[in-house]
Amino acid sequence: MNQPVDTKAFMVHRSPMRLVRRLVCVEDDYGRAETVLEPGDVGVDPDGNVEAAALLEMVAQTYAAAQGYRDCQANRSPALGYLVGASDFVIEQVPAAGQWLQVEVRSSRSFEEFYLVNGSVLCEDRVLAHGTLKAWVQPAQEPAAE
Repeated sequence: MNQPVDTKAFMVHRSPMRLVRRLVCVEDDYGRAETVLEPGDVGVDPDGNVEAAALLEMVAQTYAAAQGYRDCQANRSPALGYLVGASDFVIEQVPAAGQWLQVEVRSSRSFEEFYLVNGSVLCEDRVLAHGTLKAWVQPAQEPAAE
């Protein structure tokens, strides 16, 4: 990918639940996105801080956008996927709304339709959150026989 692209075409999340705005890199099993949440956005608390759950969701959405991008490159519709678990997800620091965030993901293992994804959220090259997510991706449906 040569330039950032809007994530909207690559995932089912829509406003106000689409937290990850721009996909900037997809290579092999790696993906990177960028976003900024503003006061009043879903995932920002009344004190103006990004909520911890939103950081985890950003990792999941970055994985979804990267997978959707790969599907589109292969002339397939983006597959539906679901976050089904998280382990060892550590929040080092919650950012304030308005900060530019980078989200990185890398697939680590898969078993049938389940995928383990290592991810992190960074701000100015400082890791704010990191951990492993488990995603389930719905298998492609075969056309019905007539």
